[in-house]
Amino acid sequence: MEQKERKYQLTVKGNVKMLTMMDSFATVGIYELQWNGQNASRPELQEYVLEEKEVRLTEYFDPNTYQLIEYVNKLARIYNRQHICINKDGQIKGLLNLPEIKGKWDAVKKELMQVNPIAAFEIIRHKDRELDAPVEVIENLANTHFMQLFLYDWGIRPGGTETTRRQIVRDRMGIGFFVPVVQTFGTTQQPDGYSVQVEAILDGGGRIDKGMITLVTGQQELDIKHYTRASFQHDGNGVLLSADMTVFEQLTNDCRSDLYLHLESIS
Repeated sequence: MEQKERKYQLTVKGNVKMLTMMDSFATVGIYELQWNGQNASRPELQEYVLEEKEVRLTEYFDPNTYQLIEYVNKLARIYNRQHICINKDGQIKGLLNLPEIKGKWDAVKKELMQVNPIAAFEIIRHKDRELDAPVEVIENLANTHFMQLFLYDWGIRPGGTETTRRQIVRDRMGIGFFVPVVQTFGTTQQPDGYSVQVEAILDGGGRIDKGMITLVTGQQELDIKHYTRASFQHDGNGVLLSADMTVFEQLTNDCRSDLYLHLESIS
């Protein structure tokens, strides 16, 4: 029987070059995940409650990174509890506590307005628009580091053949463009569970919004690359015990990132 509650530690390490800026950073977060079984109205969906208990910046090169991470975490704190529904393909198909999230945002919004209403105006306008579009909220939640690992090999079970998927994924650099990739999954059966190994490369036949990338980076000549290597360890019931993922992305030689994610069950 699947364990209904589990605590995880997520470590993120990154190296980023964006034109003349270079930075390295590391964060550690603690998460609690609870499985609530089938959704009462739509039994084909599984309900989970994810709570972010703590996120700490443990390493940084640029002093401005600390302020930036603190600012981002402040805005992201409204999502520190997510009651979601996941389908058989590992897609988030429902967010059941959106009113709770909006209530947290109202409190943060008041705080921002008290500190600097002029500077906060554009941030508030963007977040208000996002929260009025549940589909966009769900897409953003699915793109968080925790969910990236938790859902990446969803539905893959041990077997004798490789599985290939063509997917459209969000970039891990945080710019917001979509990347067409080809993912190849392999599995290894073990006495107490199984492991999944994954490689993903850029799908040369897929479409990329190069105009958006040029607008964001100011670079006309692009050299887009993507490579992901990951491994996932599951117990005999399919519960995720640990995951490691390395992602390399490049837009040009002056805009690229290396990202390492490690998720470990700690209870």
